Amino acid sequence: MENSYLDNKIILNYCKDYYRIINEEFSEHDFMTGKLIQIYQSYIFSINVKSKIERKKITILNDAVVRYFEDREFKKILINFLIALKVSKKETNILEYIANSIIKEYEKYMEGLTRNLYIPRWI
Repeated sequence: MENSYLDNKIILNYCKDYYRIINEEFSEHDFMTGKLIQIYQSYIFSINVKSKIERKKITILNDAVVRYFEDREFKKILINFLIALKVSKKETNILEYIANSIIKEYEKYMEGLTRNLYIPRWI
């Protein structure tokens, strides 16, 4: 018999910002933020906690959602990406596909962020 309470505790150990994310305030007209939080919650509690790969994924997804709230540029990029996201009918787990897509977009953004350092012009 599995103990979902212990599984949830393990998940919350990997998602350090869970309560901050779900308690984030946003406009009632901001449809994407509400959906993103819903996807985040649904995905992290649907994983197999015994899988190291899935535990690593939820940690990265947690970082991506935190970046979404902190970084206006990433928020704009992610919203545009999610609006244009197409999911194939052959896809069996749509939630996992969307979560993986968010993770890929986050990693691409972070790679570009570390390569493009902003150097202010001194006068």
